[in-house]
Amino acid sequence: MTQLSKLKIILGLIYLLIVAFVTYLFFYYEIYNYVSSDFIKNDRKVIITFIEKNIFIYSFLFFLFSSIWFFLLGFGFPLVIAAGFLFGSFLGSVLLLMGFAIGSTALYIFANHYFKDLVFKYFSSKYKSLDSHFKNNDFAYLLFLRLVPGIPSQAGTLIPILFNMKLKKIFLSNIFGVAPSIFISVSLVSGISSKIEEGAQFNLDLLSDPKVSVPLTALGVMVLVVNFIKQKFFKSKI
Repeated sequence: MTQLSKLKIILGLIYLLIVAFVTYLFFYYEIYNYVSSDFIKNDRKVIITFIEKNIFIYSFLFFLFSSIWFFLLGFGFPLVIAAGFLFGSFLGSVLLLMGFAIGSTALYIFANHYFKDLVFKYFSSKYKSLDSHFKNNDFAYLLFLRLVPGIPSQAGTLIPILFNMKLKKIFLSNIFGVAPSIFISVSLVSGISSKIEEGAQFNLDLLSDPKVSVPLTALGVMVLVVNFIKQKFFKSKI
């Protein structure tokens, strides 16, 4: 067994251990309780006031944590909740977006350096049909892949390895591709949290409030626009 093979096995085990450890902490400390309506009503304002006293420090820590999270785990739903809950629509979105861009780009650099042969082995045949489309306009195509809801973050990070994309294009697509979905989802969480904090019940009545209805409407519009672009320019290519 070569040194590279040993390194890949060790890194893979470390990754699995981190995922298992985070999952254990989530359930052992009952972190899911921190998004309950009772917690939001009673404690959200206290936490936000505490954060605002040292906003630069906590913003940097959240950015750093989210960058590491996206590098190691990929999926960002828990971070969306945390960003909207703690930092609000604008700042939460900016921090999460930059964390995603840095973490995903770092994952690409790492995987391209250490796992390029494995990526080609397991993904080249699966995504071979995308070759001509990436050659025509790799930035536009990767940007669209980032825009499409439901495509795993890791896939959007690893696919560029197959087509030798420039790092600058990957970084920019990581920013502009996920910006709409991040701003919409973080705004939605922030709106729901603020309304519950004000005493509103977590039910369908929340949908009538602009803080909730506007992000939901924006989400619907984004899905329609992305679907239109897919049918117009990328039909049968994804």
